Amino acid sequence: MAISGTSDDELAAIEATAISYLTAFNRADAAAVVANYADDGVLMAPARPAVVGKDMLTKVYPQVFEAVGFDMTYDIKEVVRISAEWAFVRSATEGIETNKATGEVQPAQYQELFVLRRSTRGTWQIARYCTCKIASVS
Repeated sequence: MAISGTSDDELAAIEATAISYLTAFNRADAAAVVANYADDGVLMAPARPAVVGKDMLTKVYPQVFEAVGFDMTYDIKEVVRISAEWAFVRSATEGIETNKATGEVQPAQYQELFVLRRSTRGTWQIARYCTCKIASVS
């Protein structure tokens, strides 16, 4: 259940965290991607074990960007503040992925769920991020 009376500015701040992540990801900027996470943030990616904490995230994202190039666009589908300290953003991305080892380019679609927590400084950070790839339908 969403908090009634949540201001447009508050929803914009929540959405801005997801947008910051998505745009940094598309730029392959690992440091900027990880900066959006809480210290204990968790990445749940397709067919991979969960990655827990900024120390591990700092190691994983550069590996992702070394292996795959992304040219994606995103669409924010939903922004909901569920308590004073928790919110979620649902989004979808689509575009192309390039396998850097083979040069193979293919279309890709994902859907994402960001669970955000307000930090002690009052900023919204990614506490949990789950993404799943949508299978191509021929």
